[in-house]
Amino acid sequence: MRPVQVLSYNMSWATQINKVAGSESDFVEACQLTYKKGGIACIENAINNISQLPELSLIGIQEVNSEIEKKIQEVQPTLLKFERAQINLAIVSILWNPLIFGNLIKKYSFNLVKDDDRPCLILLLKKDSVPFILINLHMPHRRHHKEAIDRINFELDNDKELNKFFNMKNVKIIIMGDFNDPQTTIHFNNPLILKSKSNTIKLKHKKSRKQARQTLKSCCWHKKNHKYKYFSNTGDYILVNKNIKQKYIKIPSIFKKKGIYNRLASDHMPVLSSLIL
Repeated sequence: MRPVQVLSYNMSWATQINKVAGSESDFVEACQLTYKKGGIACIENAINNISQLPELSLIGIQEVNSEIEKKIQEVQPTLLKFERAQINLAIVSILWNPLIFGNLIKKYSFNLVKDDDRPCLILLLKKDSVPFILINLHMPHRRHHKEAIDRINFELDNDKELNKFFNMKNVKIIIMGDFNDPQTTIHFNNPLILKSKSNTIKLKHKKSRKQARQTLKSCCWHKKNHKYKYFSNTGDYILVNKNIKQKYIKIPSIFKKKGIYNRLASDHMPVLSSLIL
């Protein structure tokens, strides 16, 4: 089978509505100083960049705050299907090509933590006899990661159909997300571990911590002399289980144009992965 291309992208909720707010306030300000349409123009830049990527078969978006899926489908037309998970105002979305990943069997959506809006979306799909678990999430900050993983594990144990898929030997699992992982604790040598009472699965990308620290700094855009540094942190990942081979994971070059004001698309950069299913 030829490789399929998968993207994970935090597209900035405030940018989509051109509002100076949240951790991306200075980013939206920069959009407004640069373009008449402000953040709306920056999102248009993001969509244009996505249009120039190879054919995508799967996208996970975090911080959805508009009809962004329809705009992406216009430039990546094989992404015929999408589903959302919403916790209060926080939304994540998965778009997929049904010719690759098949039809939706069941959808799950829930909050990862008690004291914040951190949505997790899990889709069960099947293509012919191959089961897929597709997950998109917006993780809380690091001190709440254990609570978030425990919440996913609870679902794995307590839903009959999800547990059935999770325990299939040929299941293919892909997790996309903003993991809020500035210390790069998730990497090839330290995978994310999901557990049910009857099974344990390791999910990882192919880079070591050192490699990820060098090449996957996707967060976040900040102006000069801001209290947070400019694209200094990792945390946007695409993780897979052992039944999928990851050929590469990288930040697409089109999103890494030189010059701080040439990167006005979202306050995050996306990560792109080539997978052999």
